[in-house]
This record gives sequence, structure tokens and C-alpha cells, in this order.
Amino acid sequence: MKYELLMPAGNFEKGMYALEYGADAIYIGPKAYSLRARSSNFDFSEIKKITDYAHSKNKKVYVVLNIICHNGHLLGFEPFFKKINECNVDAAIVADPYIFSKIKEINKDFEVHISTQQSVCNSKAALFWKRNGASRVVLGRETSFEELALLDKNLKEEIELEYFIHGAVCISYSGRCMMSNNFSLRDANVGGCAQSCRWKYKIVNLENIDKYFTMSAKDMSLLENMNQLMSVNVASFKVEGRMKSIHYVATVTACYRNVIDAYINKKEIDISKVKKELQKAENRLTSSAFFDKNPNESKMLYFEEERELLQNFAFVFIEEITDRTFKIHSKNYFTKNSKFEILMPDLNNVEFNIIDIKNSDNVSINIVNQPSTEFTITIDKPLKNIVNKIVRVIK
Repeated sequence: MKYELLMPAGNFEKGMYALEYGADAIYIGPKAYSLRARSSNFDFSEIKKITDYAHSKNKKVYVVLNIICHNGHLLGFEPFFKKINECNVDAAIVADPYIFSKIKEINKDFEVHISTQQSVCNSKAALFWKRNGASRVVLGRETSFEELALLDKNLKEEIELEYFIHGAVCISYSGRCMMSNNFSLRDANVGGCAQSCRWKYKIVNLENIDKYFTMSAKDMSLLENMNQLMSVNVASFKVEGRMKSIHYVATVTACYRNVIDAYINKKEIDISKVKKELQKAENRLTSSAFFDKNPNESKMLYFEEERELLQNFAFVFIEEITDRTFKIHSKNYFTKNSKFEILMPDLNNVEFNIIDIKNSDNVSINIVNQPSTEFTITIDKPLKNIVNKIVRVIK
């Protein structure tokens, strides 16, 4: 069975890097009708651009239309979706029955996946959506491995299953939360989540314990459980994070790609090494979430601080001039005397040193402290096929 690795893409650049580092498919949000309103998201021309790019690599693009509709959303959806339909995306991920039915009315052959917002956790619910024309259900994050195996047994592959393997876990049921609405007047179910569960709250009780408290869960990470997951029929393994950086997207994609391929090809893989690589992109503690049924207090972040990510993501290669000279796009502060590594898709990272950095005026400099700026660098060894690769500072 082919297992799809499905990665988030908050904008074109993130989508490109997800595909570059091994995603089989990406999911994207348009400017409306999608959760994650604070992500950059895609206008119609950008949807077409990323779809054409993905298709040129025989990869897929799914568009996320997963808001819970109020009456005010209904009138504009038909003309909106007709433009989506022209972009040639491979499927839509939807939550609201109105959006589902309207898509099928406009194009009965359009592939529709049922969002995790519908909290599908049993085979009868999955078959309900199958009867109504869905080709896939994105299972609720609350689905344990035991339940997943039972779903697989009962469904006999009548409908595809998509399962979350990595990313944030909502404190509410499959993301259908009202905390943001009540605390900050931002509707989480139409894309405005303020992540109120991650705020710090001061508890005052009879024992007068003076601590700050959050209601936030540790992030999900099922890297060490992939062997079990691949023993059942899961069409797609999904990673959360349309608002994450390209460094996060590239790192997580490469890690899961290597583990999935190793298990498919029955090759040995050092999971501890891959896990160390994965941790370079984490800013919160992780757990197996609902994998082993309901999580206990060890999987929560009651008194934990979010970890500050080291700003070791230095730059990306954007053009090869010679095998030692490259144009780069800066991301964070670095110096000429730092030591660097290139994140490679196979995780055999390449270390190198910089001999010279030139700015746009062709002047040599020692320090780069301007993000999102082009520079030209000369390095100490010849390298090939590193355009569009991530570079980190390691010393």
C-alpha cells in the first residue's frame, strides 16, 4: 500500500519546500472559507501556481474549505468555489454539510475529503460520508490506534482514512472550540482562533499556590509509532501546521519521509537519530497524544513554558553560480565565521564553512543581520544540487 505524506503549506514558499523535502501532497487555505485565517493563504492565482508546480512533480494539492458556515457565508460560496474549481486542485477538505453539498452540485466528480472538524471517529460515520460522495475522512485527533485498527477492519477500504501524526493538539474536540470566541471575540470556527488555551492563567486557591497555568496540550509526535501505524490501511498521514515556518515544514517532512520509506522498503533506520533531527524544529514538548487512548496529565502543558527555538535557521540557497559560489536568501542572523549544515532530504546533512559573503553592492561583509535579503556567498567545498535547501548554523 502507498502511504501518502500530507504536509501543510501556509504560502507558496512553504508548499515548495514541503514538496522539495518529500511530501506526496500539500494542503493549502484560500483567502476565505478556511481556518487559519492568520496564515498568509493563497489567492486564486497562487492556488493555480502551486497546483501546477505540484503536478509538475506528480504531487497533489488539497484546498481546505473547513469553516463552520453561518448564514452570512452561504451566498458567496458558489462563485468562490467555481473559481477554485478552475484551479485544478486534487480535492477539497470540508467540514460544513452546506459546502460539501454545494461542491457536489457544482461538480459531482470533484473529490471531497471530510475534515477533522467533523470529528469522525467510527466506521458508521465514515460510511455515512461515503454514501454521500466523500472519498476520504480525516479522522478526529481523538482516534486512538486501537480505534484506527478497528475502523480499518470494519471499513475494508471502502473509504480512505487520513490520520494526524504530528503537530498541535487542540484542547477542545477536534478543534471545535469556543474559548477564543469568549475570551477575545475571535471565532475559531471561521479561522480566527486566538489560541486562548495557550495563554497563561494565574490560579488562586485555598492553598494559595502561586503558579501560572495553561490549558494547552503537548504537541503530537508519532514518529516512534509509525511502524504500528503502517500495519493498518491509512491512505494519508497528515502533519498539522499551516502557520509554521519553512524550516519546520522542511525538517518535519524530511524526518517522516525517511521513516515511512524505511518501513516500506524494510530497511533499518535509526529512529533516535531522526528524532534528534525532528527536535530541531520543535518549540513545545511532545507526546503521543491520543494514540494510546485518552491522554493523561503527562501529555499536558499545565505549567510548562513554550521553548524558545534557537534561531539557527540561517538561509536558503536560491541560485548556483559555480559549485562553490551561490546566491542565498537570508532568514536569521549569522556570521561568516559560523559553521553551517545543509538539511538534506535523506538526512545525511552536509557541513561547510563560508569563505566570503558579499552584499548587493558586491562588498564583502562578516555579519548578516538582515532577514529576507539576498547575498552571494563563497564556500569551502564544491557542492551540487543544493538550490532550495535549508541551511542551519551549528556552531
